[in-house]
Amino acid sequence: MRAVVKVAAAAGAVELRDLPVPEPGAGEVLVRVAAASICGSDLHFFNWDKVAQVFFEPPMTMGHEFSGTVEALGDGVRGVALGDRVAAESVVYCGTCAACRRGSTQLCANRRLFGIHRAGGMAELVCVPAQLLHAVPAALDVRQAAILEPAVVALHGVLLQPPRPGDRVLVLGPGPVGLLAAQAARTMGARVLVAGTPADAATRLAVARELRLETLDPSAPTADAARDVAGGLADLVVECSGSGAALASALAAVRPGGAITLIGLFGAPVEVDLSAAIRKELSIRASYIGTPEDFERALGLIATGALQVGPLLRPYPLDEALRGFQDALDRSVMKPLLLPG
Repeated sequence: MRAVVKVAAAAGAVELRDLPVPEPGAGEVLVRVAAASICGSDLHFFNWDKVAQVFFEPPMTMGHEFSGTVEALGDGVRGVALGDRVAAESVVYCGTCAACRRGSTQLCANRRLFGIHRAGGMAELVCVPAQLLHAVPAALDVRQAAILEPAVVALHGVLLQPPRPGDRVLVLGPGPVGLLAAQAARTMGARVLVAGTPADAATRLAVARELRLETLDPSAPTADAARDVAGGLADLVVECSGSGAALASALAAVRPGGAITLIGLFGAPVEVDLSAAIRKELSIRASYIGTPEDFERALGLIATGALQVGPLLRPYPLDEALRGFQDALDRSVMKPLLLPG
C-alpha cells in the first residue's frame, strides 16, 4: 500500500512509500482511508522544528486526522461491520488510568497518538482500535469526516467556558481550528469576531468571511479593533494561534471578569504579564483535543451544517501529498485533504 512517511529526522524528509498492508490485531479494525487531512502539527513534523523533535521518532507513517470504511476486523471486535463508514479519534487510550476512568480519555496517562507513536492515516490502509471509531452519519460525505478531530479540538475548547447568547467572543488565529471554534461559538448564540495577522488576510480571513464570520482589520491593534466593532471588550477570547503576541492581545481584549481559553499549541515558551489577568480577575483555561462525547457531538454539527467544513478543505491525490504540505506551509490553502483513492 502507499503511505506518506516521515523517513528521517531532518527538515522535509517526507516520502510516498510502498509499505506492507497492515493486519488488525485483537480489538482492531483495518480501515481503508477515504481521506486524511494535514494538521498544523504535521507541518511541525515536516519542518522538523523543536516541537517535532520532542515527540516524533521517524520513520513513521504520518496523519492523525482521517476517515474511511471498515475493510477487515480483528479478533474480538463487536459493534463494527465490514463496510461501515467511520472516523477515528486521534488518541489511543488505555481505558484504565485515572484520566480514562474520569472520561477524559484525551488525557490518558498512557496515551499514544496516530502518526506519532503508531502508524497514521496518510495511507491507503490503517489499523485502528475499534473503541476509537465513530460512525459517519449518512448525510455526511465520508471524506469530509476526516476533519472531525480538529472540529472536536475546537468544540471542546469552546465548551470548557461556553458563551451565553449575546456574549462577545473573540477568536484569535483564523486557521482551521480557529474558524471551527468561531462557528461552534456561533451555534451557542454568541456574537463572534475573528482576528488574524496581515499574513492571514488573503486566504484565512477571506474564508472566515465566506463562512459569514465577522473579521477584524488585521493591521489594527486587536483590542481596539474588537472594541470598535463590537462596542466593548470580549466576554470570552479563544486563543487558537499558539502565539505569544496573540496571548498578550487576549489579555488586552477581554473584559474584567471575562475568560480566555487556550487551544493553540505554543511552539516555544512565551513571556506574558499575568498581572493583567489578576487585575481583571480572569478565568483562564487550557484545552486539549476532546472526549468521545465531543466526537459524537461534533459529527452531528458537521452533518447538519452547523459546522461548515467544505470551505476549509482542498483535495489532493495522495501522490501529491508533498504539494499539499507546501501549500499549507505557504498558507495558500486552509486544510489540504489527501485522497488515497
